[in-house]
Amino acid sequence: MNRHQRRRARAMARHDKFHEQYIAHLPLLPEGEPIQPGRMYWLAVRHDHWCKIYNKENGSMADCTCNPDLEYRCEPVRS
Repeated sequence: MNRHQRRRARAMARHDKFHEQYIAHLPLLPEGEPIQPGRMYWLAVRHDHWCKIYNKENGSMADCTCNPDLEYRCEPVRS
């Protein structure tokens, strides 16, 4: 593995961790609260490990076969 490949691998690892850690610290959207225009919202979808969406046969994606956990999060209001 040359220097460029090592740098790319480290950057990709940081990128994945950044998103996971950033979303984890955002507040959950309360149940039934309407989405307001002008605010940023995140939808975190977590599939089961056995879901067919992860089956990469023939390079195509399959339909989801599990009941994924959906988590709605919102950016805090900043001044």
